[in-house]
Amino acid sequence: MNATRRLGPAVKAEVTADYNALMHTRIAEHQGTALVFTTSLHDLESWFLTLGGRITHQTAGPGITLWSLHTDTDHGEGAPVTVHALALDTDQIDGDIADAVTAA
Repeated sequence: MNATRRLGPAVKAEVTADYNALMHTRIAEHQGTALVFTTSLHDLESWFLTLGGRITHQTAGPGITLWSLHTDTDHGEGAPVTVHALALDTDQIDGDIADAVTAA
């Protein structure tokens, strides 16, 4: 049987999200990486707790920070995924996962 959809990073990220009940608003694919958009730091933290990875942050405008989780769908063996969340620059990541944060 032939798959009706190519099993690229975006499809693999959707399957991972559904299987693990990970919240997202959109999943797209760009240059071989799944781009996942979430609505909060809490959602991004859930992705991190499920898949691990490295978290970066950078200014996205006055008072706004873009947080990004760089991971993959299978603990180092899966399709590359970047999970994004916009937050106020006063919002902080959960202290329990602060060690995963690196400079952008």
